[in-house]
Amino acid sequence: MIAAHVGYHRSIRIDEHAGDNWFGRLDARAKLIGVFSLVVVSAILTRFELVFISLALALTLAAVSMVPPVHLAKMYLVALPLILAASVSVFLFGGWERGVEMWARTTACVFSLLVLSAGTESFALFSGLRRLRVPSVITTLLMLTQRYILVLSEELSRMTTARRARGFRGGRSLLDRYGLKVIAFTAGMVLVRSLRRADNIYEGLKGKGFSKDMRPWRSSSFAIAEVLFVTVLLFAAGALLLVQSGVIV
Repeated sequence: MIAAHVGYHRSIRIDEHAGDNWFGRLDARAKLIGVFSLVVVSAILTRFELVFISLALALTLAAVSMVPPVHLAKMYLVALPLILAASVSVFLFGGWERGVEMWARTTACVFSLLVLSAGTESFALFSGLRRLRVPSVITTLLMLTQRYILVLSEELSRMTTARRARGFRGGRSLLDRYGLKVIAFTAGMVLVRSLRRADNIYEGLKGKGFSKDMRPWRSSSFAIAEVLFVTVLLFAAGALLLVQSGVIV
């Protein structure tokens, strides 16, 4: 999910689709509780039909969230190779039904998390985790990790453009010394330039009062919309779990 969310955002603003719609206006805590409950239950389901019901719920959430379907599809394609690798591995040792079940289960979890990340402003998401009493070291580390991954991505994009402007189109083969030399120099320069930018970002954070902890600077509250959202997803996740355990036939 992280690869999908970050890898696709090299050329667009990362919170572009966390807009002024009903999903974007929901309190981040409500979205975190509701979506993670669905993801956890989807991950532990073992019955074939229930896994596909969880996939249908995830796709329904994506459809009603008002996050552009093309945007979600492109992010999903970034994560698809890993999903297929896991599904094929299960298929080889457990048969086609288990392989398809693995694909559906993983896709349900990934789509739910993609909707959460794409439809929520980054800082609001980390602030929501903080207000849910997630340890400060974890939320701060997540925030800084995302920020610095984006810095690396931006610098790599700039260096790639610079190489193309100088006529480099990639090595002719894996044994092409010149191509490997250029790529190695590019990797080194990306790290050097990213380190400089990271220092500037950290100095900027300190200038804004950052002191080894991310405080939830924004305030929000649960309203009827948040209660309904959490209730619906918790009910759906609870029903799947009860059917899975045999309490409901």
